[in-house]
Amino acid sequence: MSPGEVHYKVGWRAAGHHPGHHPSRQQGGGLHFQHHVPLADAPDPRRFDVRASLRDPFERIQVRVYRQTSAIPVWVVADLSASMAYAGTCAKTAVLADLVAGLGYSAYRTGDRFGFVGCAERPLDDWLMPSTMNRAGALDLAARLRGLVPHGRGADGLATAAGLLGARRALVFLVSDFHLPLELVERTLLGLALHDVVPVVLWERSEYAELPRFGLARVRDAESGRSRLLFMRPALHRRIAAAYAARRERLATLFARHGRLPLYLERGFDADEVTHYFFG
Repeated sequence: MSPGEVHYKVGWRAAGHHPGHHPSRQQGGGLHFQHHVPLADAPDPRRFDVRASLRDPFERIQVRVYRQTSAIPVWVVADLSASMAYAGTCAKTAVLADLVAGLGYSAYRTGDRFGFVGCAERPLDDWLMPSTMNRAGALDLAARLRGLVPHGRGADGLATAAGLLGARRALVFLVSDFHLPLELVERTLLGLALHDVVPVVLWERSEYAELPRFGLARVRDAESGRSRLLFMRPALHRRIAAAYAARRERLATLFARHGRLPLYLERGFDADEVTHYFFG
């Protein structure tokens, strides 16, 4: 069974020479008309344009030049700190695994390269997959992620991950629950400023919206990973819900300052939901 296929697009012209499906700055055999040039500058008589040639005051033969469509790199930069070990209705690592499998499959189908960088206190060598066009790489990585129990004591490695992505502009999915200091999120976005970043926020509704209003509830500390029992009551329930709402607002403000719109996955991975982010 194939992973759910995600359809994505970018709003900029790719610089790569490898043919693909995205708008490009390269001249080539695409369908997007660019301009006319004399035949001597682009010796392809199949592109001969009668009207442009008749209009040329110097009586030169004019040919049409088109833009090539090119491939782009697609990366997932993922938070693998302890808070990502949370498993409510659906484990966050399972959602991440499904997202990786879906994006890897989609990149393969689109002709793009796909890579992955997993980070805790630093980028983790065991969770680095250089960009590749090999479909099996993403599937193997997803299988490993499903068995992972993150235990990193922080996610500072996110701020330095950009150095592993190369110099070409890429589409980067920055995946975390973003239970992180806003200063770290800011540094991470600044580090990734060259790239087209999609912040993917993995929240579980059972963390805040589906807690009981009265009675005992087991909650997990965001970064230590330790769990404890809370005696829930309506006032505490409202306080937790308000804290999450305030956090969502602060994240939205921060992402907007960097020209980014977050994608919240709160009910597991849904390929149509991710596609809607780009085309909705």
